Amino acid sequence: QLAAAAGSDVLWKPLNNHILMNTRDPSAAVRLSSLKALKELFEVIGEEYLVLLPECLPFLSELLEDNNPDVEAQCRRTLKFAEDLSGEDLDTFL
Repeated sequence: QLAAAAGSDVLWKPLNNHILMNTRDPSAAVRLSSLKALKELFEVIGEEYLVLLPECLPFLSELLEDNNPDVEAQCRRTLKFAEDLSGEDLDTFL
């Protein structure tokens, strides 16, 4: 909700970067929570948040091959939501 209230991609970028860095944490629970937070940002902020999608894609691509099936599944849900929101097939970017 805080990110939505900020209303500016200039303010969202540091938050997004922090979340993305947490997707590389050794703990699967942290990676999973980070993906859930990222999906929530796309859900709450909507199309405006798509400006940050290009920097998310390399991280999401890595997570599609995560050892933990819950992390991989959450990554697929996050990507699907971003695809639906953008109207683009993101497979070509992964």
